[in-house]
Amino acid sequence: MLLEITIYCRGGQGGVTSARLIATAAMLKGLYAQAIPQFGPERRGATVNAYLRISDNPIRRRSSIRNPQGIVVFDKRIELNSNAQFGVINSADPAKIAEKTYYLDATRIAEKHGLFHAGWAVISAPMSGAIAKALEIEFRYLKEAILRELGERAEKSLEAAKEAYEVVEWI
Repeated sequence: MLLEITIYCRGGQGGVTSARLIATAAMLKGLYAQAIPQFGPERRGATVNAYLRISDNPIRRRSSIRNPQGIVVFDKRIELNSNAQFGVINSADPAKIAEKTYYLDATRIAEKHGLFHAGWAVISAPMSGAIAKALEIEFRYLKEAILRELGERAEKSLEAAKEAYEVVEWI
């Protein structure tokens, strides 16, 4: 099983961090994983992609992902064409982006837990919670990944990720 996912976000929202967290959580679960950011000199607010691969076998590919089975959209205003099997979107309302779509208002959750940087809500923690739920990665692995990434600054992110893990819905 090789699962390829593309994350679409804006610079500063936490998409690259989210890819890293999910890859770490998958590895803690005993799987193989890659998190590959793709960006150049973009600034805050510019479109950024991150690629995520998860497999039960070693992953030899190192290229970008052209036809992902899954997509994650941090900002629903990003236009994309996809025929993905599943997707996760940051949206207060159901917005179908794949055959099976998970949605949640990650921005509201981040704001509720005080996750801001330079005045912007950073939604990596709640989106990671939703992605983990969609991929059936137990929360304990995501929790460990967040603790490894953030150390003593993890409390708010853990709360946001746990809430998202519990409230994400699919359509």
